[in-house]
Amino acid sequence: MRKIQANDICPLGSDLQHYWDRLSDREKSMKLDEEGLYSLALESVALEIAERTPGDLILDAFCGLGGSAIGFARAGKSVVSIEKDQSRLEMAKYNASLFEVSDRIEFINGDSLELLTTLKADTIFLDPPWGGVDYNKREKFQLTDFEPDGTILLKLAFSITDSVVIRLPKNFDFSELQSFGRNYELEDNTLDKKLLHYCVYFK
Repeated sequence: MRKIQANDICPLGSDLQHYWDRLSDREKSMKLDEEGLYSLALESVALEIAERTPGDLILDAFCGLGGSAIGFARAGKSVVSIEKDQSRLEMAKYNASLFEVSDRIEFINGDSLELLTTLKADTIFLDPPWGGVDYNKREKFQLTDFEPDGTILLKLAFSITDSVVIRLPKNFDFSELQSFGRNYELEDNTLDKKLLHYCVYFK
């Protein structure tokens, strides 16, 4: 696993320096905004998730700046990525070009809640916003803390496919998943032996 090295100054401010320090050199060439920097699926982790995710066609419901979509594409999968914010979608497109995977990703500007049922995929990948850097101040992160509501998202995704992957914060309350009555596998996503977050793979 790549070691974390602090070797230059974060261009988005000193309060985000530790997020900047964990980026690879190529990631530091990406177009990033503040939210994208702290929520980006890191290159090594995105590849791990992609290699474990089944199917050839992945629907990335919350593209952000493209970290996860790029990982799926680099793993040889075709990706449909949805992003509500047009400016962030343009950044994601640029970032995909840096990794030379633009031809494997279809970028769509729109609302996932409206678009999910109109699209087809082998697996749906959910990584909805966690509500900013203060998410970890909650004693237990619940599905309703996602933006939009994680319960609604999961039910919608399951109406399309049984194969759903969701990225979860390290303080997530896993008892909430029992209500879906579905089998899943849990993966720790780490960097330099430190837990970043979890991924749940429903099947």
